[in-house]
Amino acid sequence: MKIAYGAAQGLQYLHEKAKPPIIYRDLKSSKVLLDDNFNPKLSNVGLDKLGSSADSKMPMQSRMMDNHGYNAPEYTKSGTATLMTDVYSFGVILLELISGRKPIDPSMPEDQQDLVAW
Repeated sequence: MKIAYGAAQGLQYLHEKAKPPIIYRDLKSSKVLLDDNFNPKLSNVGLDKLGSSADSKMPMQSRMMDNHGYNAPEYTKSGTATLMTDVYSFGVILLELISGRKPIDPSMPEDQQDLVAW
């Protein structure tokens, strides 16, 4: 739970304390790094400040490909990241921590491959 709590604090800082708020955009478990004492740090913050699109010139498919399984359905449909799409991605990380599974696992039966749908 220490990892989940620390990652939540980092995301809360970006969303509530940074001015302007920062949308992480591509949050996933591989971007939560741990130090020797298992203290989590969010890495590679995309710095997509609320209301701007720093990487809007990059095709939406390229931005989302590495995050398959972490993206909120509305982000996948519209390509517009919000604070809530970050919260969705964090929820997927929590499911990973609790279940020990990856967001997408092709080795599972077809109806169990998607962790969120499972």
